[in-house]
Amino acid sequence: MAYEYKVLGQPVRLEVDPTVVAVRFHSNRPKSLRAQAVQAAGAGPFTTRFEVPGEELTIVPVGSAEPANFGGAHAGMVLNALNAQPEISHALPVFRVGGNQVVATNRLVVGFHDPSKREAVAEKYSLKPLRDRDDKTVYEVPDGADVFGIAGSLSGEVGVRFAEPDFVTIGRHIPSRVGAQAAPILNDPMIKDQYAMRITKAVDAWAIADGDRNIKIAILDEGVDTHHPDLAAAIGGTFDATDDDTFQDPNSWDGHGTCCAGLAAAVGANGVGIRGVAGGCSILAVRIAYSASQGGPWVTSNERIARAISWSRQAGADVLSNSWGGGAPSNDIAEEFESARTTGRGGRGCIIVIAAGNAFGPVGFPGSLPNILTVAASNEYDEAKTPSSKDGENWWGTCHGPEISVAAPGVHNLTTDISGVAGYVAGNYDPKFNGTSSATPIVAGACGLILSINPALREDEVRSIIRTTADKVGPYPYAAGRNDFFGEGRLNVLAAIVSAKAMS
Repeated sequence: MAYEYKVLGQPVRLEVDPTVVAVRFHSNRPKSLRAQAVQAAGAGPFTTRFEVPGEELTIVPVGSAEPANFGGAHAGMVLNALNAQPEISHALPVFRVGGNQVVATNRLVVGFHDPSKREAVAEKYSLKPLRDRDDKTVYEVPDGADVFGIAGSLSGEVGVRFAEPDFVTIGRHIPSRVGAQAAPILNDPMIKDQYAMRITKAVDAWAIADGDRNIKIAILDEGVDTHHPDLAAAIGGTFDATDDDTFQDPNSWDGHGTCCAGLAAAVGANGVGIRGVAGGCSILAVRIAYSASQGGPWVTSNERIARAISWSRQAGADVLSNSWGGGAPSNDIAEEFESARTTGRGGRGCIIVIAAGNAFGPVGFPGSLPNILTVAASNEYDEAKTPSSKDGENWWGTCHGPEISVAAPGVHNLTTDISGVAGYVAGNYDPKFNGTSSATPIVAGACGLILSINPALREDEVRSIIRTTADKVGPYPYAAGRNDFFGEGRLNVLAAIVSAKAMS
């Protein structure tokens, strides 16, 4: 069976992960009966399952044994056997997207040309409305229904702009180090320990411009430690899209968002710690994902992310920093980014900054979207980050391709970590935060600093400044001013600020 849907009019075909399946059990079934059902279908072992938080979905391995009721243990056969078990409401395929696992939930997101069609659509397809968001509605489909088939049928309805499953993504960050390391004791501003601020000439740019508190940088991530001594004074708003409230503080082991926030806009000249590129700007701390346990995968859904983007725009974000990716492409997410880009900042547009990815392959969604800044990672030697680059991190490389706008340092970045013994390392700072996740907030901070000195700039003008002022470094030739690893070059914050000031 082909699992397909359309995003921005283009077909998306998902690849089935043959090693696992997703199961939705009937409520109130004890774990003993659930385990028996999984075993009877030839899947398991049940002890290695992963319970997807908040989704009533359980990921179980397909297993290698050949059950007596059918020959072979591939995922399709196991799915059929699971669906025949009385304890199971529905068994679903798991997809591989960008190195992550993705499952279609029992929810659909429908975008309407004509929102008055909401009730008629619900009645025709026996859908339960869950949430309206502007001209979009989230519906729950009946148990066992083919969510892809319903989405395909809905896409042809008069008044419907798009229909797609609300996918949940289960992913892992790349490891930032091998073995535990203690964080250094720091004194503000400790620029000598922040090579990225020197190599991008952010230090020189600070002589011309400070971050403006009125400029807001949204960090869409796993949450930000709002009590960190280098971040507390910068927090200008909070939102948790995973449960729709304002308490977004991360779990003690989810340090990713706090690390990103520090590189973008850690407060400077406060007598402690470090300084972010746009120190002085405000941070909007927006949680879109979390890990249910230490060392576990992070979990999010497309609709959560879309709501987070919408909230950021409405909360007055000037820049949206997105150190995430690798989920199933989504019309909902793409439209919310485009709405922020075209209507945010009073019509001047939010600047959208997105990580390219760490799989040393093609750029995936959402870094593949048009009219954004897609950020690749370089290192302290101004090399493109590859498994063989001189930084020593041979377990990853930056994604690359024609979508890359610019590169920024993405290894060994000293930044804020969750306070105390929580986060990645003991202490308040992580000395080796890495990935395109690490490069992206540096570029987002540069955008915030540009707007601090010239807030009248349109988003396309800011993007142009970032690209055209970048340094043409690295071993790859620049054909027509760019290459697929650096885009138009490695970020130069000083040159960008000088250019922005000249345009004021």
